[in-house]
Amino acid sequence: MLFKKSLLILCCAFSSTAFAERWFEVEVLIFKQRPAPYLQEDFSLKKEPIKASNKVDLLTPLYTQQAKQDCIAGDSRFNSTSLTDTVIGASRSSLCDDTIDYIASYDSLPLSPEAEARDDMVSTYLLNPEQLQFKSQQRELVRKGLKPLLHTGWRFEGASKSRSQSIKLFGGQHLSTPPIANSNLNNNASFISLVNPVQTLEPVTQQTQDKWELDGFFNIYLRHYLFINTNLDISEKLDNGEIQSARFSQFKRVISGEVHYFDHPKMGMIVQIRKFKH
Repeated sequence: MLFKKSLLILCCAFSSTAFAERWFEVEVLIFKQRPAPYLQEDFSLKKEPIKASNKVDLLTPLYTQQAKQDCIAGDSRFNSTSLTDTVIGASRSSLCDDTIDYIASYDSLPLSPEAEARDDMVSTYLLNPEQLQFKSQQRELVRKGLKPLLHTGWRFEGASKSRSQSIKLFGGQHLSTPPIANSNLNNNASFISLVNPVQTLEPVTQQTQDKWELDGFFNIYLRHYLFINTNLDISEKLDNGEIQSARFSQFKRVISGEVHYFDHPKMGMIVQIRKFKH
């Protein structure tokens, strides 16, 4: 009896260890579709912000690091040089410090973040561009005149729905609208200045919109099968200067090793989940 209990405990421990070591890597290539002249769907409705649990942002630290190195190399996009800095002859490394909002300084983000090549199973990490396999698909998209927005991948431990991570994805152009002054307040200010010349009012501006062409979350969880649950916004600036977003929400059961295509009137996504060391 004692032998059976010991054997059962050993089997459970082995099964738990085996599950914990089920690692995967996923590759994602997201691109913008051509404008559809006869598209009937209305994307003008305002949407609630995307909600996600267990959020993990792997892109921001790498894009920030990449931009900082470009700044030190003299890239004017991240130039923080002031007149004082010029006079005292400050070095590039001292000018390119952590006070700069490097992400906001990008007009358009690099297609693939420059992650270092890793081969461990410690925590979730991005793949190095050389480890990506959709290079021919990326070239084919460009050849067809389609615009890739993000091409990346990451390695992660297979986890249940409650423990799985929601990976933040964003890319493409940096879209923003200029602040709009409240003209009614400006007119009232002229009237008030006649009544009370001492009183002045600062012009009030409407809050600006500031977002990327692509922004959202990508979640993979394991429950006997692999499931992909992704919610992304694909945005564009209209002729009137406003930013319009379309919601891309997809849920799909997938098989590792197979290439899966997700379609939407505004964007497309190519995904493959591959087993890693098992």
